[in-house]
Amino acid sequence: MKVAIVTDSLTNLTAADLDRYPDVYYGYLNVIVNDKAYAEQKEINNKELFRMIDEGATYSTSQPAPEEFVQLYTKLLQDYDYILGLFCTNHVSGTVNSARIASTMVEGAEGRITVIDTNTAAIGVENVLLRVCQLLEEGKDVEELIKVVEFYKTHGPMYLYVDDLNTLVRTGRLSKAAASIGNLLNIKPIIGLSDGKLDVFDKVRTKKRVFKWIVERLREDVSKSGKQIVRITHVNAVEGANELKALMEEACKDQVEVHVGNEIGPVMAIHFGRGGVGACWMPDQYNI
Repeated sequence: MKVAIVTDSLTNLTAADLDRYPDVYYGYLNVIVNDKAYAEQKEINNKELFRMIDEGATYSTSQPAPEEFVQLYTKLLQDYDYILGLFCTNHVSGTVNSARIASTMVEGAEGRITVIDTNTAAIGVENVLLRVCQLLEEGKDVEELIKVVEFYKTHGPMYLYVDDLNTLVRTGRLSKAAASIGNLLNIKPIIGLSDGKLDVFDKVRTKKRVFKWIVERLREDVSKSGKQIVRITHVNAVEGANELKALMEEACKDQVEVHVGNEIGPVMAIHFGRGGVGACWMPDQYNI
């Protein structure tokens, strides 16, 4: 069976991964700057986005409409037997809902499309998606792939820290007064996903303590479920991402496989701002 994998553009795979797995396709979210929509990754990057924001542009984001997925599904089903959709949690983006609606609108698609809310986002989806691609290479069937995804929905923590608290003010998540105090005290909120929802897990001072906190969570999961596959992303902070990678490898040795992926794309970057670093991981071995 020939299977296509469809995901949202928050899952910003590296060029090397896209070359290796050519059966992965995107539904693109949009950044709206000064009332003009740009498809992230295709029409705008973080450098361009933040330049326009610094110049005083207004900005927001939007998900793809169901019609965009209808067009993509219709095209893919001409060449593929089956489509497996792996999407960001609905609590972060409504894209998965557009993808589901579209799956009911394509003529002749009954039983050929499965859309899954992965209960994670961005690099979390990336981690699951790449495991699915590896299993497809090994000849696993779709039924087993779906079970694997369901397992990882509850075994894939993700944590991000926000370096610039003013970003949270712009997105309405923090008051100006709280941001001023936080920046003065060098406080870094650690944001994570709990049951698919973003929440503040802790607030610590200095990036060094943030990284220590994240590494400790990773060590705990290594002790519980063995070797972990880790992916790290960032917003204009590749040095921080590499620093976190080194700390993880030093702490967990051969019990982690750590990858530094692409920079977070424009839609997520708007919400987390420049300087942020995020990490997610999942057990190397799954039980289904």
